[in-house]
Amino acid sequence: MKRLPRSLDDIGGLRVARWIRESTKGQYDRFGPASQREQQDRFIERYGLIDTGLTFQVAQSGTTVWRSAVMTQMLAEAKAGAFDLLLAGYSDRWQRNLRRTLELLEDNLHPAGVALVMCDRRIISSDPHDWDELVAESAGAEKYSRRLSERITEGYAAKFAQENDPGGHAGLGFRRSPEPPNVLQIDPATIGTAVSLFERYALGTLSAQQLAAETGLEATRIRAILMNPIYNGWIRRHRGPNETRRPAPWRSNPPVSDELWARVEDVRQTKCRGSGPRRNDRVDLLGGLLYCVCGKPIRSDGWAANRRYRKLHTKPCQEWGAAARIPAEAWEEPILAQVGGITLDDGVIARVVAALGSTVRPVAIDRTRIERQMRELALEHVGGGISDETYLERLKHLRASLAEAEEHAQVGVPADRAVEWLRALAETWQQADVPEARSELLHAIYERIVIAGREFVSARLTPAAYAHGLALALPEIVAKARPTGVGHALATCRIPIKGRDEWVAAAEAKSA
Repeated sequence: MKRLPRSLDDIGGLRVARWIRESTKGQYDRFGPASQREQQDRFIERYGLIDTGLTFQVAQSGTTVWRSAVMTQMLAEAKAGAFDLLLAGYSDRWQRNLRRTLELLEDNLHPAGVALVMCDRRIISSDPHDWDELVAESAGAEKYSRRLSERITEGYAAKFAQENDPGGHAGLGFRRSPEPPNVLQIDPATIGTAVSLFERYALGTLSAQQLAAETGLEATRIRAILMNPIYNGWIRRHRGPNETRRPAPWRSNPPVSDELWARVEDVRQTKCRGSGPRRNDRVDLLGGLLYCVCGKPIRSDGWAANRRYRKLHTKPCQEWGAAARIPAEAWEEPILAQVGGITLDDGVIARVVAALGSTVRPVAIDRTRIERQMRELALEHVGGGISDETYLERLKHLRASLAEAEEHAQVGVPADRAVEWLRALAETWQQADVPEARSELLHAIYERIVIAGREFVSARLTPAAYAHGLALALPEIVAKARPTGVGHALATCRIPIKGRDEWVAAAEAKSA
């Protein structure tokens, strides 16, 4: 293990990575990214540190950021020896969870030879004299977060009790009164649009997706509107067993009458799949990663009658086959076996080193694919299939992926660092003993898994995974359990890694 600096006097010349956190996307207050980078820049210059260019930026609550994919990626880089210090511009921008701070420092960063620095307080986690202050700062950040949550909850509760107001943003068809206490009121200019959704849906011939195509609203938003009793004249606080309702000021003449509300409820019940609430106590390891070969995502469908968790292809295509419902284990078990079978013997390491050192750079991510997705997204937007906000958000992600691919293609990753990264990833996977941790690692490894029924068509890795040569370390042939008459026998399954042939060709060309 590398020796940790005992104080700020010992950090000169060390390599640093930056940690930048926002609570939500698009948040640019005085603790925004620019302010955090400024604090880090001054700290680097003051102590003569080496900026590695590594930046781990995440938009997530400080109480839950410890389980984010960005945190997992940062820990993998730390274990691979990519940097010596992790700089947080402000003490509360690191996270707002004392327990997780201590666990991450003692179990992950410090054993990897990495210390955490809070630039604004000039605290370094490896200095025994700073330990009390570090704990106090972390406890104070968590205390602030808890108190803020309590104040917001109490404020909404008081407004609900005194004004029959739910608090929060006004939904479609409503607005906030301009004068205090800024209570909710019907917006005559937009309420007709919301009521028309109820009237159209009550006919029973249109789904939320079809209404979304007609109106340009998101289908999820339309479903939320159709389930919100505020249109029927009831203000709701909380949901589920603890739900409380109060009559709204417009209850005597609600925009959606009791008769219309009852008809919509009847239609919704006929369209429900299943007779009870969905179970959320099982982690969906591959949530958001599975796609049919036809291009449609494979979504979760809760618990079936036999209590086996399943996936659902809502409108099975020809390639999918006859069975619309397939147990999730049909895909999860082979993927888990593939990641668990990461090989780092001398042969694999030699190929990784050769491929990364080759003048024929392997393609980290398919640029043609991204450009095609941009064109398809533009056509979908022009055709009215998605809103302007959704179009801009998706386009932003595609441009970022394209920029990242070009950066990896031009700069690349040093071979020794890539090998250490692979070893750290394999070790982290073996230590991930809870479903949540394994799910985050899978999402850090895979970008998309394409299937046709029970067969795997291809698995595309994330840009970081490609850049570190993971395509050469993952086995394409894995073992899986096959039901038999007397138990389970092992069978083999092939999971092709997209782009792996290019990596192999680059390695062979270098070796030749």
